[in-house]
Amino acid sequence: MSSAVRRTWRRLVQSYNLLCAREDATARGVSIPSGVWACDHCHAPHLELATLKHHLRTEHA
Repeated sequence: MSSAVRRTWRRLVQSYNLLCAREDATARGVSIPSGVWACDHCHAPHLELATLKHHLRTEHA
């Protein structure tokens, strides 16, 4: 797989994750500012998706 295809795929996955998180927050009545991720379990804020995923692996696994 070429690097351009991998890059495009990664961007699509990130966009999908962001869209799902925004829809989930709206469904739960939670207002999350743009660019901030929040943990469903403890509501800890994270500025990057990678730090949220790390938090979920280490704290809630």
